[in-house]
Amino acid sequence: MAIYRQPRNGKDFWRTSSYRFTVASKDDASLIDLRTNIVKHNASVRSRARTYQTLTEYDKLYTVRLMARGPRRWHTKYKGPLIRYFKGQYMVPQSQKMLHGNADSNLNHRFAEEFDVYVHRSREMEDALQHEIDTGQTPGVQNKIKDLKNKIWKLEWQAKNDKLAGYGSN
Repeated sequence: MAIYRQPRNGKDFWRTSSYRFTVASKDDASLIDLRTNIVKHNASVRSRARTYQTLTEYDKLYTVRLMARGPRRWHTKYKGPLIRYFKGQYMVPQSQKMLHGNADSNLNHRFAEEFDVYVHRSREMEDALQHEIDTGQTPGVQNKIKDLKNKIWKLEWQAKNDKLAGYGSN
C-alpha cells in the first residue's frame, strides 16, 4: 500500500505540489489506480478536443512520473538510514563507488528501495494535440516528421564536418 508522507517541516515547505505519495514497488495498487485514472482523464480530454477541434485552457493532459529513492553508493546499500541518500554523507568518503555513474543525481529504478510518485502536467502532449487539431497530423506522423528532420540535420552536420576536415588536411 502507498505511504503518504508529510514533509519534514509541514505542508508549507513542500518543494513541489506534484508529489502524491511513495510506493514500495511499481505493482502497488495505489499507483496502478492513479495511472489508470490519468489515462482515462487524458483519453477524455483528447476525445473532447478532437470532437470540437479546439483545446481550451481547461483541457490539461497529465503524466505520472516515478523518482527512485534509496542508497546511492555500494557501501551504503545495506547500512542504516543515517547515510543513505546524500552526496556528502556523514563520515563517508566521496571516493566510495556509486551504484551507477550519476547515482548522486538520478538513481536508476533497478536500485530503488521505494518510489516517490509525481503527477505533472504534460505540455508536450498538449502541444502535440494542438498541432494535431491545427494540421490534422496524428502524433505518430508528427514523430516521423521529427525523426526525418533529425536525420536531415545529422546529414547536414556530417557534411559540414567532412568539408571542414578536408580543409585541415591541406
